[in-house]
Amino acid sequence: MKRVSTFVSMSTGFLLLACTSTSVIPVSQNQFILSTSAAPACGSTGAAKVATQMAAVETLKSGRERFIIVGANAGDNIRVVQTAPTGAFTNSTYSASGSTIYGQSNTTFTGGGPMVLGRYDQQLSVQTFNRGEPGFANAVDAKQVLGPDWQKKASTGIKTCS
Repeated sequence: MKRVSTFVSMSTGFLLLACTSTSVIPVSQNQFILSTSAAPACGSTGAAKVATQMAAVETLKSGRERFIIVGANAGDNIRVVQTAPTGAFTNSTYSASGSTIYGQSNTTFTGGGPMVLGRYDQQLSVQTFNRGEPGFANAVDAKQVLGPDWQKKASTGIKTCS
């Protein structure tokens, strides 16, 4: 069981290196639909967090300051598949007494284990605002969503859920 948990931990670490992707469909000068997919290690909360931060990034990229999420949709196709062992090692001990042979064999299987497959998906419909436009006061400040290093995040985007 220890090998399985080590495998899952290592797999989770690798997945977090580049666990999300986002696409944007502009639907008007101040609205877009944002679709984010995240690896299983991110979970649905991680996918929603990345989608919200990417809404802030896309708001700033469009030259606008604030945004409101006017619609949201989420889904996933996560599944766990058990893989077959990839190797076996047999250890045997035998002894003979007269014409009788006594013995024992033990086979240990290696490799295999669970694989977590699929993606968490988050889709947001976003409306953006600049100062002086109706709705600006109720909208979320994109820079505040991204935090103190908002400039870096705005230029590189959000690629991980961690």
